[in-house]
Amino acid sequence: MKKFLAAGALLLLPSLVFGANFAKQSLFLSKSPVVEGDTVLIHAVVANDANTKFTGTVVFKDGNAKIGTIAATIAAGGANTESVSWKPSAGSHSVTAELTDTDGTVVEKESATFSVDKKQTASAFSDNSSAAAVESSQQIQNQIGSLSPAAQQATKPAFTVIDGLRSSAADIIDSQLASTKQKLANTPKTGVVEGASTTQDPTIQNPWGTALTVLYTIYLYLLTILRFLIGNAGIFYPLIALVFFYFLWRMYKRFRRPAWER
Repeated sequence: MKKFLAAGALLLLPSLVFGANFAKQSLFLSKSPVVEGDTVLIHAVVANDANTKFTGTVVFKDGNAKIGTIAATIAAGGANTESVSWKPSAGSHSVTAELTDTDGTVVEKESATFSVDKKQTASAFSDNSSAAAVESSQQIQNQIGSLSPAAQQATKPAFTVIDGLRSSAADIIDSQLASTKQKLANTPKTGVVEGASTTQDPTIQNPWGTALTVLYTIYLYLLTILRFLIGNAGIFYPLIALVFFYFLWRMYKRFRRPAWER
């Protein structure tokens, strides 16, 4: 009987030590289809079937190249979705997620193949304007985790959603930047009136073309600033925090005033 119990304990030991695992077919992207130049999030669902909390990391790789690493803390019987930002090139990619314990032991692997379409450009002008990837918020999450692991876990879903929205917004802005640059290049230049005779005085300017040039230049400048703010996590999130706390302060000031002053 003792031998039977000992054998049963040995069989259960791996599940108690390495109870964390990937859900089946749990590796997926935040959008589909994916086009060359897009920035997407790679998601992996990790479950913990053990009776104790699991602490480790999830390492994402594209073949042998590391995409990113994220800390994973999963409560007993719980599940998390771990994500990293990725800007793939065109072609087929074999992506692997490795779940590792605190001592570096690989607990489990999950793989999937993703196809990335080649970007179709309207002109050579847009070929040279590929945008930089949107920075991941992982470093900010790690800083929060160093102060409070509970706060890191609580805010992780919000960061994942916001990073996805940032990626989508960056794609839209990139498209607008390329379109605006093209329009600016095709705008009639000053000093020449389109359709006029070549004997036209070259000092005469086209006011409509000048106005368009100024408007497109201002719009392009604003888009560039907005793209930088959205793409830089170190600037975007503190700015959002300032706006949030300013809103709370205004609400506090409003409710602190007497009712007759509101």
